[in-house]
Amino acid sequence: MTKTVSLLSALLCTFIWGTTFIAQDTGMDDIGPFTFNAVRFFVGFLAILPLVFLFEKKKFKSEFKLDIKPFIVLSILIGISLFLGSALQQVALLYTDVANAAFFTIFYVPMVPIIVFLFKKKNNTLECLAISCFVLNWRIPVNKFL
Repeated sequence: MTKTVSLLSALLCTFIWGTTFIAQDTGMDDIGPFTFNAVRFFVGFLAILPLVFLFEKKKFKSEFKLDIKPFIVLSILIGISLFLGSALQQVALLYTDVANAAFFTIFYVPMVPIIVFLFKKKNNTLECLAISCFVLNWRIPVNKFL
């Protein structure tokens, strides 16, 4: 992937991410946060399902042959985390405006490497540098260090 394509992809992703908060706020005018999330994730499930069958079917079969118990445990943990995050975000939109909800949602970007560092005690110098650039709004191109 060229640098231009990657930058345009990041710009498109940012545009889509930013406009979804308005759609979420508008969509919740008629339904509650849990109904909204249920419909949202069901539509996402239907959109991804054909792609899973096309591209990931062999990987699923090989993973299930090895050991299914860790897959199920990790899937449940990831599902609970995703449910809590999205439910809290939707409920927050009932009590605050879109800008505040977006600010707190983007706050996970610097928090994830910090939490990984605190719990795993893993040396993630490059990630900490990237977070510092993000938080302090430096204009250092981090990809030069990769």
